[in-house]
Amino acid sequence: MRGTLVRELVRFEAHAGAHRPALRCGISVGVPMLVLLAAGRLDLLGAATFGALAAIYGRNLTVPARTGVQAVTGVGLVASVAIGLLAAHLPASPWLALLVLVGVGVAGTVGGEIVGWKPGGPLFFVFAAGAFAGAPPLGLSAALQVVAVAAGSAGFAVLVGSAGALLPGHVRRRAPQVAVPLREAVRREIVLEVLLACAITAPLAVLLGVEHLYWALVAAVVPLSVPGSRFRVTRGVMRIGGTLGGLVVAAALLALHLPGWAIVVAAVVLQTGAELLVMRNYAVALLFITPLALVVGTTMHPVPTATLLTDRLVATVVGVLVALAVLGLRGRRRERATEPYRS
Repeated sequence: MRGTLVRELVRFEAHAGAHRPALRCGISVGVPMLVLLAAGRLDLLGAATFGALAAIYGRNLTVPARTGVQAVTGVGLVASVAIGLLAAHLPASPWLALLVLVGVGVAGTVGGEIVGWKPGGPLFFVFAAGAFAGAPPLGLSAALQVVAVAAGSAGFAVLVGSAGALLPGHVRRRAPQVAVPLREAVRREIVLEVLLACAITAPLAVLLGVEHLYWALVAAVVPLSVPGSRFRVTRGVMRIGGTLGGLVVAAALLALHLPGWAIVVAAVVLQTGAELLVMRNYAVALLFITPLALVVGTTMHPVPTATLLTDRLVATVVGVLVALAVLGLRGRRRERATEPYRS
């Protein structure tokens, strides 16, 4: 097992045309950010980034199948932002807000099972909701601006994802439609695992004093977003190791105190690099993903760098370890359930 894990950590998958989805993602996040930079609204960069995350879905699909998946996930991301904005107003913080985020995690899992979007799982929906649920509550006008920017960015990402149909030689293929009853499309096992991982991670993160609580929930659903026990363990280890490396990159960028235009350039480069590498080696991709989240996040809510880096590391370790523990316990329970039938 150890040798297999090491091989998985250092292996690079084939390029497989990763430059195309990476370019789409770079354009999808870059153009809305440039508009906000010109308008002097760097405080809305986070909203634009979350909307642009629609671009990462359906990377291997062709139009119109990709358009459909990105439209659905774009709506889900904007809804998650809106839910986070509402959750920020809830009393008894942070418990009620955390309960909302757990609900988003379960809903995102069910939605992913039904639609079959890739990358799977509720990761980015929890991320989008959590970023605003854990922030100071906004007034109606400011909240509407956030939702509008997220929606505009998501819509632009869908347009960019559909633009490939205009290129010469583009092959239009529809995804095969297979009628599957709802109860069969949704695997109860994965929904229960996400629910357990989030429900355990949330209070544990509170007890440990994690400030960005949603980061722990995000880390908890990461290993659950891929199929197979071995790949889930590998993904969890990659998340921790890659985050460590990504924090070094983030520390260097944050120490530069980048001006607005440089933050936009860095965000586009980091987003593009992440998409180039995420399917090839997840740990290396985190060298881009982690600083992207932290650099853009500071435009929304400035935090001392040391505190920010420590919080990210603790939240990641807590979330991943809880997820792996849940997977281990569930695996043992399944083994015990099948023992009477073994001969």
